[in-house]
Amino acid sequence: MKKFKPFGRLVIAGVLLAGMSSCGLAPKAQTHSSGNELPEASSVMALMEKSANWQIARTQHMPHVGRAQKGSESYGRWIQGAFYVGLTELAERSPNPFYETWMGYVGNAHNWKLGKVKYFADDHVIGQMNLWYYNRHKNKAALTPVKETFDWLIEQNPTNSLEFIAGRNKDRVHNCQWRWCWADALFMGPPTFFTLSEITGDEKYTEYAHKEFQATVDFLRDPKTGLMFRDSRYFDKKGKYGEQIFWSRGMGWVYAGVVNSIEALPKNHRYRPYYEDLYLQLTAAIVKHQKQDGSWPMSLLAGEKDNYPESSGTAFYNYGLTWGVNNGLLDKNQYLPHILKSWDILSSSVHPDGKFGWVQGVNDKPDVVAYEDSQLYGVGAFLLAGSQMYDLVKREAN
Repeated sequence: MKKFKPFGRLVIAGVLLAGMSSCGLAPKAQTHSSGNELPEASSVMALMEKSANWQIARTQHMPHVGRAQKGSESYGRWIQGAFYVGLTELAERSPNPFYETWMGYVGNAHNWKLGKVKYFADDHVIGQMNLWYYNRHKNKAALTPVKETFDWLIEQNPTNSLEFIAGRNKDRVHNCQWRWCWADALFMGPPTFFTLSEITGDEKYTEYAHKEFQATVDFLRDPKTGLMFRDSRYFDKKGKYGEQIFWSRGMGWVYAGVVNSIEALPKNHRYRPYYEDLYLQLTAAIVKHQKQDGSWPMSLLAGEKDNYPESSGTAFYNYGLTWGVNNGLLDKNQYLPHILKSWDILSSSVHPDGKFGWVQGVNDKPDVVAYEDSQLYGVGAFLLAGSQMYDLVKREAN
């Protein structure tokens, strides 16, 4: 706070503005979709804004998260970066200019820097906000850190093994994390690379990302289930019910990462068929594991035995499914029931004050979760889901 005095004042302004929206200026949120009917567009928008407002007011002081509080409050790292990816989608749809203004303030206050480890995909995800802002404002200060970092990484051309070995290096990450050796990385890194190619016209970023993306999928994907392991440590591990461990949020990072990669590639790009085909394969693998309450279990093969309605993985799946319907890759009649059931559980995860609950804390595997648990990346995932639900109901209304 001492380093960014102007930013401290912006936090106060953000709290006030966010509070104004949630205290009457936004339409009253509809908490449930009734399970088989589309919600109103105004209700979806109000719920998204309510959740975003609660979180924006708590980006620099987050004692409610317990574990990983320091990382949650650190700009440029993955926890905040994933939130801002979702916030860009809200900003594109909300009539309130505050969200875009807020991201401009935040980026400028931190000189649009990425995370501290130059090769680490988790520290690249904030670059997606940078590039989004650059596309809208042609602010070179937002573009430069992303380009400089990725130019450097491509020059290094790391060839580390993708096997996840115990022990951390001097940067406090695993040596395999010079590359995308864990599922989460496919959300954090590739869409940023693809977008940079689109902005600069230089295909070297896309070529690098596509090569690495394929290597990760080939390494981590289970041929039997079609699901992705979080990393190689889980190839032979079993969960508490004796099931293979396929972590819901880990798989969610992959699914949303594929969607965002498709979005970042030009429609006629030679690599789009690969990602669209992968998207359809992952959809088939994921949808069969949805529980009766509309959520997905934290350990995907645990089924109804895992009775927590974990919201971060569920939000990523809802996002991907709804995006597929909106973009003509999935049949609406077949997938709408899955979408509405999961939207219902996500809506009910928003507390009366806007806090988004049932978010499993920072982890790399299934664990436990409670209604009170919230995290920035969970809100980001919910805003992604809400953005596609908003588009769906707007289209259906026309």
